[in-house]
Amino acid sequence: MKDIKKYFFLLIALVASCVLHAQKFTASVNKNKVAVGEVFQVDFTINANGKNFTAPSFSDFTVYSGPNQSTNMQIVNGNISQSVTLSYYLAAKKEGTFTIGAASMIVGNNTLQSNTINIEAVKGSGSAQQQGQQSQQQNNGTQAKNNGQTSAENLFARTSVSKSKVFAGEQIAITHKVYTRMNLKGFQNVKFPSYNGFWMQEIPQKAQYEIKTENIDGVAYNVVEVKKAFLFAQRSGKIEIEPMEIECVVREKSGKRNDPFSQFFGNDPFFNMDAYKDAVYTVKSNAVNIEVVPLPEAGKPADFPGAVGNFSMNATIDKDKVKANNGITLKITVSGKGNLKLIDAPKINFPDGIESYDPKTNENISASENGVSGSKTFEYLLIPRHEGIYKIEPWKFNYFDIDKKSYVSLPSKEFTLTVEKGEGNFASVPVMSNVTKEDVKVYSNDIRYIKTDNIHLNKKGEYFFGSPLFIAGFAVPPLLFLAFLFLRREHIRRNSDLALVRKRGAGRIAKKHLAHAEKSMKNNDKENFFVNVLSALYSYAGNKMNIPVAELSKEKVVELLKGKNVQEDAINELVKLMDECEFARYAPGLQSGDLQDVYNRAATIITKIENSVA
Repeated sequence: MKDIKKYFFLLIALVASCVLHAQKFTASVNKNKVAVGEVFQVDFTINANGKNFTAPSFSDFTVYSGPNQSTNMQIVNGNISQSVTLSYYLAAKKEGTFTIGAASMIVGNNTLQSNTINIEAVKGSGSAQQQGQQSQQQNNGTQAKNNGQTSAENLFARTSVSKSKVFAGEQIAITHKVYTRMNLKGFQNVKFPSYNGFWMQEIPQKAQYEIKTENIDGVAYNVVEVKKAFLFAQRSGKIEIEPMEIECVVREKSGKRNDPFSQFFGNDPFFNMDAYKDAVYTVKSNAVNIEVVPLPEAGKPADFPGAVGNFSMNATIDKDKVKANNGITLKITVSGKGNLKLIDAPKINFPDGIESYDPKTNENISASENGVSGSKTFEYLLIPRHEGIYKIEPWKFNYFDIDKKSYVSLPSKEFTLTVEKGEGNFASVPVMSNVTKEDVKVYSNDIRYIKTDNIHLNKKGEYFFGSPLFIAGFAVPPLLFLAFLFLRREHIRRNSDLALVRKRGAGRIAKKHLAHAEKSMKNNDKENFFVNVLSALYSYAGNKMNIPVAELSKEKVVELLKGKNVQEDAINELVKLMDECEFARYAPGLQSGDLQDVYNRAATIITKIENSVA
C-alpha cells in the first residue's frame, strides 16, 4: 500500500518538474478598503521554486494568522501550471492609509520582490471588532468561506467603452468582461444589450475564452472578455447602452469527499480531498452613457455621403479605347477605417452618349482589435452608344476625418474615352448622313414597271409645295424645340430637389433590397436575408422621410411618420419588424419563424406607408 502512495506522489512530482514557468512573485489582497478591526487577507504568490521567504513589516496591522501555505496546480489543454501561495490574515489597528511593503524570496540565484499594496482603513464598528476576534479562532475556516463568497468583490461584470463622447458615425470600442476570484467554469444564458441608436460590428470570438489577470486597486482578478465590438452612433444626443446580464457557472466546495478511496486510505491528505459542486450565479454589468455630438455644419459638403473615419479612394477603368456599344467598367474603391458599411456609391455625372447602370457593390470589411477597417468597391458598367471622344469629369469623395475634426475631399482623376465606330449589327448609327449622286443611279427611264394596285392621282397643277400641310410643317420644328426646352427645364428642376428625388426613388431602392432578400431566402441564407430586409425598411424610411444617414434611427422614423398621419398600426408593425430583424441579424440561428412571412410583412408595410405618405 505504501508503494502505491509513493508512486502517486512520485508521478505528481515528476509531472510538475517538467513544466517551466516565467518567474513571477506577486502580492494581492481581497479588499483594499477596510474598517478598523476588520479582517482581510493578503496573499504572496510565487510560480517557481523558491526559498528564504521574508515577509514585509505588518507594524500597522494586527496579524491574526499566517503565513498559511497552499499549493495550486492546474492542467489546461495539456499544459501544467503550479504556484505556491503564502497567506496572512490582518486587521488595521487605526484609521488611515497604510502600505504593505514588498516581500522577498530567493529563486535560483536571484532575489525576487513582490509589489506593494495600499490599504485604506476607515472608522470601524462593533461587528468588525467581533469579526476580528472570531477570525483569530477560525483562521483555517476563513479561507474556505472566503473562496465561496458570491459578493461583488469576488464575481462581477463590467461594460466599458473607449470613448464616452463621440461624433455621429464615429466608431467606438465596447467591451464586456467578467471579473472573478472564484473557480469559474463557464457561462450560460448571456443577454447582451440591444445597442439601440448604434450600428454594431462584432469582433469574431475565439473557440475558447482566454483568461487574463488584471489588478484592480491591489486586488488580482481573473478576467474573461465575453464580447468586444465596435459601435457607430446613428443619431446625436445622449444614448444609454443597457447592462449585460450573464449566468456564471462556478465550481465550489461542498464538504469532504466520501468515497471508497478516502475510507481506504484513512487520514492520507491526498485522498481525503474536498468535494466540489457547480453553482450558477447571475451577474449584471453597469449601464454606459454615450454623448453623441452631431457633425459640424461649417464646411460640410453638399454631397456629403455620411462617411466618418479615415479613408482613401482609388478609381480605375479597365480600358480607355473601345468600340461603340461595348462595355467599360469603372471601378471605385474606398479603403480605410471607419463606417465603411454605411457609405453609399459616389454620384457621378456621365457625359451624354454614355449609358450607365447602377453600380455593383463589393465589400471586404472586417473587425479586429484595432477597429473596423477594409475596403468597399463600386463597379459601374458604362456603354458608349456613339463614336467620339468623351471625358468623365473628376468627382470628389467627401468624408469627416475624426483625427482632424474636419471634412476632407478626395478628388478623382479625369478619364478620357475614345469610342470607335462599331461593327456589323452593332455599328454606331449616325444621326444624319449625306447622300451623294453615286448612291442612287437610274439605269433605264424608257420602260417602267406597270403598277396594278390602287394608284393615287393628283389633279394637274396641284403640288405639295405651297399647300397648307407644307406650310404647317414649318411650324412643327419650332414647336417641338420649345417643348424640348420646357421638358428639359422641368427635368432639371425636379432633379435639383434632392429630397424629392430621394422620395421618388424610395420605393425602387426598397424593392431592390427586397429582391436581394428574396434571393437570400431561396438560398436559406438567414443572416443576409435579415440584413437585406432591414436595409429595405431603413432605406425606404430614410429616403421617403428625407432623413440623413447620420440621423437615421427608429425613433426619428416613428416621429416623422406620425407627423405624416400614418396609421398607428402600420408604424407599430414597422418598429416591431425592425426589432425582429435586428435581433435575428445577430442571432440568425435563434430565428425559428417563417422567412416568407417576414418578407411578406416587409412588403405590406412598405405598401401601406407608400399609400399613406404623399
